[in-house]
Amino acid sequence: MPDGVVISDAAGRIVYVNRNAEQITGYNLKDLRGRQIELLVPRRLRSIHKERRRKYNAKPSRRPMGFADHDFKVRRKDGSEFSADISLGPLATAAGSLVIAVIRDISERRKFEVALEHQALHDPLTDLANRTLFFDRLDQAVNGARRDRKQLALVILDLDKFKLVNDTFGHAQGDVLLKQLAVRLVERLRATDTAARLGGDEFAWILPRMAGRTAAERMVRKWLRALDGVYSVGRKRIEVAVSAGMALYPEDGGDVATLMRQADGALYTAKRSGGGFATAGLAC
Repeated sequence: MPDGVVISDAAGRIVYVNRNAEQITGYNLKDLRGRQIELLVPRRLRSIHKERRRKYNAKPSRRPMGFADHDFKVRRKDGSEFSADISLGPLATAAGSLVIAVIRDISERRKFEVALEHQALHDPLTDLANRTLFFDRLDQAVNGARRDRKQLALVILDLDKFKLVNDTFGHAQGDVLLKQLAVRLVERLRATDTAARLGGDEFAWILPRMAGRTAAERMVRKWLRALDGVYSVGRKRIEVAVSAGMALYPEDGGDVATLMRQADGALYTAKRSGGGFATAGLAC
């Protein structure tokens, strides 16, 4: 059997482990025999495990792999933990009733699943939030602002004359520039903020809990100054300017669609006036 096997008695004392259980926990049979099964449970979960073990022993039944609605945590001898799927089953013997647990280390599977989820929600070039995650975060931010009666700023940004950069230096160099810009986009963000790439050279900030339009404008202007300037792309130095449009919840819109429309309109106003920053349709 490729999984770990741990057998315990009705009192929760370990009577047997196979070699795979020894390998994945770092314990050997001599370490474990006669010890409470909670030795393999993280300390913070031991009291919960004892209560669940008591309930299981009162009415033992077969529980296959994948039955639980959550991962289990198993504690190794060195104190580290790993995620596990565990099946349980009663085992009747002449010496009394035992419980057999089959333990499967699913750490690598969980890492793979987390990586897939990250890929599904992040832009592959810049590793910023993609459109799917952006709209989910924006929806959450609007709902949170409505609930807490706070203000929220949405900023849409793009690079001025980015097509010229691609045409002059090539798309590969343009991608390098976008990656460098993404780094600057997140440098000053608070933990509650979100930076996203919406596509091409279009980016966005979601800035919850703003203290008003003036404070939001002041902060965004400061951040925009950090984005403008010279970027080193290979051996080339490229001058970059960013235009942005901002909309504020709830003054400029009370829902996601309206905020997006207002921020896009502000960006269009900024671009039409030669670049820079605009808010709520007013060029700045």
